[in-house]
Amino acid sequence: VPSLPWKYLLATILVAVCDQDLGISRLRCSKMASPFSLVMAAVRTGVPVMGANLPRERMRAAMVDATLDQALPEETMARQRAAIRDGHCGLLPERQIVPMTRIQVARDRAMADTLAGAARPGKTVVLVAGSGHVDPALGVPRHLPGTLAVRQVRWPAPEGPGKDYCGELRRQLGPRG
Repeated sequence: VPSLPWKYLLATILVAVCDQDLGISRLRCSKMASPFSLVMAAVRTGVPVMGANLPRERMRAAMVDATLDQALPEETMARQRAAIRDGHCGLLPERQIVPMTRIQVARDRAMADTLAGAARPGKTVVLVAGSGHVDPALGVPRHLPGTLAVRQVRWPAPEGPGKDYCGELRRQLGPRG
């Protein structure tokens, strides 16, 4: 499961059911291919691809669903809230941290449900998602049934200096007062 340096730009989470060897040779993907090219190669070769993200129309309900606060142990929820705060560059109003954390947990659960539903004997289910969702301590793996084995594969980061997403976001928002 790749960790994407541009995780904030990932709009759609996709799942591909591939051959046991992850279909890499069948899909003719190079190590440096982008996650999008991996998904498109899957589509071109007939490997099923499906959306796994929480539907937008269910996000508002997730924001107010207090039962999601108990979906993970308190220490893990605290780490998840910190990740939400950091992932939004410290710019998210504090009153939004808990609702946004609930959405994150609901999204992770939706992805886990899709993965579990797509699992078939002799096949591998691949989740292409941002690093917060694939974090074994916080994300989708926490919500998978124990009968599914998880193997994490990190996507290679592009060479060179990383992009400063927080700096860019602060410039876009301009002075706050």
